Amino acid sequence: MKNRYNKHIIIVGSARSGTSWLAETIAAQHRYRLLFEPEHEFSTELGKLICDKDLNSRNISPLTENYFKKIFLNQVDNDWIAQCSNRKFKRHLWPLIPKKIIVKFVRANLAAHFMNEHFQIPLIHILRNPYGVIHSQQRVRFSWLYDLSHFQQQEELVEQVYSKFKVNLKEVDNYSEIEVLALRWCLENVIPLQTREPYSYKSRIIYHEHLRSDINNFLELCEHFKLQPVNDLPNRYTLPSSKTHPGSEIRGSVMDQAKFSPKQYREINVILDKFECELYQRQTS
Repeated sequence: MKNRYNKHIIIVGSARSGTSWLAETIAAQHRYRLLFEPEHEFSTELGKLICDKDLNSRNISPLTENYFKKIFLNQVDNDWIAQCSNRKFKRHLWPLIPKKIIVKFVRANLAAHFMNEHFQIPLIHILRNPYGVIHSQQRVRFSWLYDLSHFQQQEELVEQVYSKFKVNLKEVDNYSEIEVLALRWCLENVIPLQTREPYSYKSRIIYHEHLRSDINNFLELCEHFKLQPVNDLPNRYTLPSSKTHPGSEIRGSVMDQAKFSPKQYREINVILDKFECELYQRQTS
């Protein structure tokens, strides 16, 4: 499998963490193909097999594994997945056209270890501070962000979370929206990055804040993964992604100054503390 997917790179991260910006910046290069969120449960036929699923070699079904194979072989296509592709004459599906295939996920962090190890595909896990993520998620208000049912239906995951953190995923009905989003962020980032072994195949964990503040971090990332940045990178680098909210700080001069009430900060921090999050320092204002 190692040689079969030697043109590929996977990008995972929570929604509103900069996954679109990173994927689009990489895929701007000529003949780089971007597969956009093939795990989307409403915009793809089989994305529900992956979205919010804690997948590994023990629980993967033949149907899900086959769907992964079709994704990575560039055999899954619709308007959602191909929204960033040149679809004239269906050139994006011609097997010899793409020099690189970038597959971007926002609901597959818990499947990232499996994809990286089983298919031996290089992987970038992008992190953005939970306060900025939650602030942005509250702006877009995608309904699925507040729906934890996919997590709750996985008994092994529920047991693991309760055993380690004493958080019962099935008793969150009284959680505020902010608490639900903080819980989702921890499930998507703390669980894979703090409670499990490091990614076993070629990978990088990269902070959105570091990437956006210094173009050299992006160039180093490209060198590490043998990616060719576009010639006009300095101009492109400051541009927002196609998914950036019109009110985002990224479209202005100030970045990541998420504003919450003292009560909301406490709600976020209580969840981060329960999950013993070491990925970011706590904020209180």
